[in-house]
Amino acid sequence: MNRRPLWLSALSCLICMSAQPALSQCWEACSTYCDMYNQGTCTAYRRTCEQRCGPSGSASAQSYGAIAYSPGTGGYGYSYKYANRTEAESRAIKECGKSDCKVATWFFNNCGALATSSDGAWGGGHADSERGAQVAAQTRCAKEGGTHCEIKFTQCSR
Repeated sequence: MNRRPLWLSALSCLICMSAQPALSQCWEACSTYCDMYNQGTCTAYRRTCEQRCGPSGSASAQSYGAIAYSPGTGGYGYSYKYANRTEAESRAIKECGKSDCKVATWFFNNCGALATSSDGAWGGGHADSERGAQVAAQTRCAKEGGTHCEIKFTQCSR
């Protein structure tokens, strides 16, 4: 069996990348949300992920997202894969669909999360990882007076 030396393969790859500046960039867009509640407490979460690809430097590779929340109804809306913050926030508010919807968080090529508490407090946060965004959202919810802040929704877009 005749195998190409590793250094030659690496060099070929490097030459190919420099000759084609518009190579595709792929990322995983994931959402986590509460799938089942029992007496106001989330007992089961559901996570879905989708592989996304697009040319480097395109709007899909530069992805803004947002999560909006309605304190009056507990409803929320979200967006991801938008070219700018304003569009992402507008879409999240529209998806939330209530007159009192407010942007809980926005994010850029990372993750955002929403945490709520049964006493009415809520907060959003963002970070490089899904878990980091969840911690940031729970921390914000607690700062707003929440005593039992639970993650209601998480969205990633990179």
